[in-house]
Formats: sequence, structure tokens, C-alpha cells
Amino acid sequence: MSFMEKQVLGYQSPLYGRRTMQLKIEPFNFHEAQEMLTQVDKQSAFTLYSISGGIPQYLNYFSRESNVKAAVINNFFQKDGRLFEEPTNLIKQELRDPANYNSIIAAIAQGHSRLNEIATATKIKATSLRSYLNNLTELEIIERIVPVTEDLNKSKKSIYCIRDGMYRFWYRFVPARLTLIERGMSEQTWRGIEPRLSDFLGPDFEKLVQDYLWEHYNVERMPFTKLGNWWGPDSRTHKQVELDVLGYSADDASFTVFGECKWRNEPISKQVLEKLIFNSNLFNYPKKYYYLFSKTGFTAECQKLATEIGCQLVKFENM
Repeated sequence: MSFMEKQVLGYQSPLYGRRTMQLKIEPFNFHEAQEMLTQVDKQSAFTLYSISGGIPQYLNYFSRESNVKAAVINNFFQKDGRLFEEPTNLIKQELRDPANYNSIIAAIAQGHSRLNEIATATKIKATSLRSYLNNLTELEIIERIVPVTEDLNKSKKSIYCIRDGMYRFWYRFVPARLTLIERGMSEQTWRGIEPRLSDFLGPDFEKLVQDYLWEHYNVERMPFTKLGNWWGPDSRTHKQVELDVLGYSADDASFTVFGECKWRNEPISKQVLEKLIFNSNLFNYPKKYYYLFSKTGFTAECQKLATEIGCQLVKFENM
């Protein structure tokens, strides 16, 4: 990727300014990935899609396995697995000083999302760290995000997260279990990460939810132009608030969209919707539209309150 962008198409390249068309091949979305994962059910396909990051080659590896467990064990948790050393090999090909890049990605995978936190975890000075982070961002391995209402270039609330699903999975689960994998204890390795997969899938479910809202865009009812995550302080409780989905229009201050999504093996309760309504009052919009997205469904009390306020309830199976 860096070779194509910098040496083939870069400013000093003989081809600079002579291209007649440029096409960038993006990762598959979930529905496209499903077409490669017809051997498993929808929830399993979503798990494998998240782990692959939508990369067709990885999806092809997973399509040969009968279930998630086999796909993960055979590709990640065995020394001869195709993806056992994939991230480190790719970093060596793309970047100099791979050790520092590895430590940075590992720090972000462990939950260190702010610049000063990453600097402390990696022991890399913040002045040097910015260059490393910019390179990883250019390669789309990580990304810098801000609350959807903020300007990316001006906001001081930015955090870093791993954008590539395969990298996020590998750095989250593989390094800490290398001894088990090298000893051939793949079954034990799987049992250790299986209960943690639900939390791992949470951020990808949020992205799927946002894709769903864009796919069902209604220019007459809710013509939002920006949609994403939001976080910030609540002066009423003096606590930090996070919203999975906030959508609004830069041209129309009359409405906004609020959403919450839960990837859990239990139905969403009435309390979750009440909390969403409470948090939405941080914003003074005349019209507020509510959405709840659930892996498994909603309690009867939640459904009753949703009917009263016009909240849309969406199950994963219908997305």
C-alpha cells in the first residue's frame, strides 16, 4: 500500500499527474462478507467478518472452516496457521522500526487510547510518537476519532483505536497466549478467549448499526449529514457519558438521532432505553429520534416504553 501511494503515485514518481483513474479496493462490508461465509449462521458470519476486518483473503481462509472455533484455531492459534504471524510480517514489509510500531499497536489494543497514555505505555516520547501514529493511520491500521460533533482537526478529545479488524483481534488475543500456542495448546487457548469475544465484537456492532442507519437513510424524515459516536461530560451527574450513535444535520438544528446497541446474550431492558433518553437531554434539539439495536431482543417493558416514545427497536437478525 505504501509502495503504491508513495513510489508509484507519489509526487516524485514519473506517473504523478498522469493517472487517468484511481480505484481503491475497500474491505467488504458485512453483507458482502456473508456471501463468502455461507457455511455458518448469521451471528457466526458476523464474528468472522469482524475478525477478518472484511479482507477477502482472510474471509476466504475462514470460508473453508465449519465454525468460528475451527476458523480461529486453524488460522491464529497454531504455529503453522496462515494468520499466526500475519500482522508482524505485514509491519516488517511496510515500516521501518517494527518494534516500536508493534508496541504502539499493542498498547492501543490493551485500552490505551489517548496520546499520553500510549506514550506512557510504550515509553516513546510524545513528540516522536505522533510520527509513528500518523504512519499507522496512513496505512489504515489505526484511526484517530473524535466525538461526532467535534472537528477532527481542532478537537482535543481525540482517541486512537485499531481500525483493522484482524490487527485488533491478533493484538488483543494472540501475544498474551503465545506460550500456549507454541506448546500446541490451541484448545485451551480458544477456551480462554471465547468468553471475551462478545466484548470484542461490541465496536464492530456499533459500526454495523451506523451502516444500517445510512442504508435506511430517510432524506425527508431524518436528513442527517453526520453520524457517529459521541462522548463528553454530563454537568448534571459530573460523569462521562458515551453515546453509541448520534446523528444530526449540520444544516438543520431541529432534530437528532440517538441510538444504543448491545451485543449481549440477553434482551435489552427498559433501563437501557431510560438511560438513553436521559443522556439525550444533554442536547437541546426539538425533535429526537431513538433507536435500540440488540443481538437477542428486548424485554416486554422495554418494548412498551419504546412504543410510547416512538423508539425503533431493531434485532440483529433483521439488519
